[in-house]
Amino acid sequence: MNRKLLLIDIGNTRAKWCVSDLAHDGDFDFLYSALPHTESPFSNQGANQLQSLLQVKESIHHIILCSVASSSINTLWHQWLAQQLPNSAISMFDSSLDFFQIQNLYQAPSDLGNDRWAAIIGGYDFAQDGNYLIVNSGTATTIDYVNRDLKFNGGWILPGINMMLQSLGSKTALLPNLSQHPHHEINEHIFGNSTESAILQGVLYAQLGSIQFALHHHPEIRHLIISGGNGALIHKNLDLNPYPLCSVTLDPYLIFRGLRLWYLQTLQ
Repeated sequence: MNRKLLLIDIGNTRAKWCVSDLAHDGDFDFLYSALPHTESPFSNQGANQLQSLLQVKESIHHIILCSVASSSINTLWHQWLAQQLPNSAISMFDSSLDFFQIQNLYQAPSDLGNDRWAAIIGGYDFAQDGNYLIVNSGTATTIDYVNRDLKFNGGWILPGINMMLQSLGSKTALLPNLSQHPHHEINEHIFGNSTESAILQGVLYAQLGSIQFALHHHPEIRHLIISGGNGALIHKNLDLNPYPLCSVTLDPYLIFRGLRLWYLQTLQ
């Protein structure tokens, strides 16, 4: 039986997981699923979502857990894992000063979000020569740059698409909350001609503009790697024509990729 890794990314609003076969690269969609924090892994919905995972639990050799959630949510997951997969080792992934050739030059490296560091490590899989920009579009949108010397000097954190939409809907008297609006319906007009389209376009172009600002001021960037729940929307609408030397990759499993690389280099 092939040994497998259970990779768990506990984000701001939901937990995501997949099972990765140690004998094969890039199989991050195997048993991929997610559970919102409004549901516990012990709840009925949690049991349903996690059922397929338990069917392969005997092959799970190691569990890598990356979290930016509260201690109470982390405790629930640790309790569930200890109960359901007692024979699998668990390792917590944390930000560090370096990984392999990548240096973390954040002012306080331990303050860097674990998910950001995992995504930066995952980006190395696509750009081992450095000069890459990571865009992770989730609850928050993070934009992080690793230079040609594989040094991470910092990045930006801004509200994600849904957070921007929720904020406009909740902090104003007359604007609607469009956070549940199907984002794929955003049209290609630069300026919205209704309140709804003006909000959707404004929020989208705020995200795109931040990415293009980074590319404009760092023309040496050669690789753009996009991930996160709204990554496909960003990828679809981002105009890279002014940056012909910059390749773009959409990888919804970037954090998992980083966790797997970390395990292979650190724990195996």
